[in-house]
Amino acid sequence: MRKGIVLFTAILMIMSTMVWANGQSEEVAEGEIAELSLTYAELNPDGHPLSDVGYYFADKVAELSGGAMKIQVFTSGILGSEKESMQALQVGGGSIDMFRGNTNSLSDYNINKLTLFSMPYTFRDRAHLWSVLESEIGVSYLSEPQEVGSKMVALFYTEEGARNFFTSDPMTGMADLKGRKMRVPKTQVMTDTVKALGIEPTPIDWGELYSSLSTGVVDGAEQPFAGYYSNKFYEVSPYYILDGHTYSPGVVLMSEAVWNEMSKAQQDVLMEAAAAAQAFCKKNAARVDEELISKIREVATVIEVKNIAEVQATTESVVNKYIVGLEDEMAAIKAK
Repeated sequence: MRKGIVLFTAILMIMSTMVWANGQSEEVAEGEIAELSLTYAELNPDGHPLSDVGYYFADKVAELSGGAMKIQVFTSGILGSEKESMQALQVGGGSIDMFRGNTNSLSDYNINKLTLFSMPYTFRDRAHLWSVLESEIGVSYLSEPQEVGSKMVALFYTEEGARNFFTSDPMTGMADLKGRKMRVPKTQVMTDTVKALGIEPTPIDWGELYSSLSTGVVDGAEQPFAGYYSNKFYEVSPYYILDGHTYSPGVVLMSEAVWNEMSKAQQDVLMEAAAAAQAFCKKNAARVDEELISKIREVATVIEVKNIAEVQATTESVVNKYIVGLEDEMAAIKAK
């Protein structure tokens, strides 16, 4: 009932936003920025570092535009699932103009270079991740969604740390995960990755995960520190294994139709704010991870992985499947 009320309220806010935006005059003085209101969707709840990025970005846009441009941030997946949100971008925005997606979902939209970032065990650590994202490789890959005709524009990168598995039943190592039902996002990359590890992939919408864990529909799932802790998954799945199977950075995407309707001045504001938000995310994600690992150890059993090289070897077939024709690209990423 509460979720229905929140959703109804969100819809009313969006409708009023659209009416407000459509009623603005297109005539503005030279050098001024026309008024514009946009919606931004995030799956995670308030207090999660990725939600923090969304709010930071919105504040920066308002600041740089002198208040002319406003972004309403909707968290907790209230505007829909990842797939629903990205489809909304493709059809032209309105209900959702921007969405923080994950690179492990992009192969389903023929966005293959950015998908390389979600390959298992690609990044050695956070420093390696950002050395790639901030390099000419990362910058050039942001153009891919438009280049392949996805009807989406990539604005900037986000990250929330390495993803790790967690379970409701006791485990002592990666071998204990074999045969278990693990929730994965509804993406082929993650499905293939967990299959390679001997795990049974079970696609479930994000909003249904907690109840699915508590009722035994799935035996576990995978999330970075922030996702695991902020959503209180430790209450129903208190065994957390530090395998770091992927960093899978996020990308803030925008409806290309909405982007094309914006003036050059408005686009410049978004991109300047995007650069600031990406820098904020890099610093904030590292800080949050440092704080959360000790908190997770207080509420869950944390397992270290001793045979990580052997585990990595089992996923090589997944990497080889997705890098066909992009072997040099992957080599360049790993060489950074």
